Amino acid sequence: MRRKQIHVLTPRQPFLAMHTDTYKKIVVEDAGISHFYEFTVNGGTPPDVQAVPDGSVDLLFSISGHDIRTVIGGTVLKVKKWPIDEQRLHFGVRFQPGECVLPAGLSIKNVVNADIELDTTAILGEDYVERLASCRDARERALCFLRWYASKAAAQSEQQDPAHRLEFYLRSRIYESRGNVTIQELAQETGYSECYIRRIFNSIHGISPKVFERFVRFQNALDLMRRRTLTLEQTALECGYYDQSHMVKDFKSFSGVTPERYQSIMVPVDESRI
Repeated sequence: MRRKQIHVLTPRQPFLAMHTDTYKKIVVEDAGISHFYEFTVNGGTPPDVQAVPDGSVDLLFSISGHDIRTVIGGTVLKVKKWPIDEQRLHFGVRFQPGECVLPAGLSIKNVVNADIELDTTAILGEDYVERLASCRDARERALCFLRWYASKAAAQSEQQDPAHRLEFYLRSRIYESRGNVTIQELAQETGYSECYIRRIFNSIHGISPKVFERFVRFQNALDLMRRRTLTLEQTALECGYYDQSHMVKDFKSFSGVTPERYQSIMVPVDESRI
């Protein structure tokens, strides 16, 4: 099972762009990071932002002058309110599933379906807290974070053990199949037992391969709907659902709205790359 380059899915949180101000997205796809994002909340009341399942870990910095609050959160299991502070600048890092280097003392199971406040200085160090607070825009903040994070990601890459190499293969196959490869097929391909595969995957993702596959199908549906090139029936079949009603059931559980409603409220995203 040689580690190879794979096409990964961009984990999407579409309701952030819908319910916040000045939302920007910077795609990087490096060091296990999918993208950075930034937004403000200028209204008089906190926004009603819903988080949806994406299999990812987010690190969110809430900035007001030189005061930075940091929250880490793993994937939600179904649509869930995302608590956002008002009157602050928010800068986020979304990691690819299975790729986040977690702070000492935290496991992936601690952050799944949870938002945990961290000591920003203890995590970044005083120097980097000051640098992050002094950055002029989202691009500078992204580059600042990448410089801090590079050594940690490199150390993790060098320490890849057989369990992580197996997980990478499993995740690659799930992406390739659009969330439609069976655990039996994975066991046959790798030579490991189904029980061992589930245990290794759960230890790195905090969820089972079966649940992750449902998230991948849902995220693929979000991506296809964004392009507006297929009917809902075609989208369902392309994403590996049995039929359109099967997709609607999962979509409502994971997003809180029907696919038709989602398509009517989608907003374009200001996106750039580093």
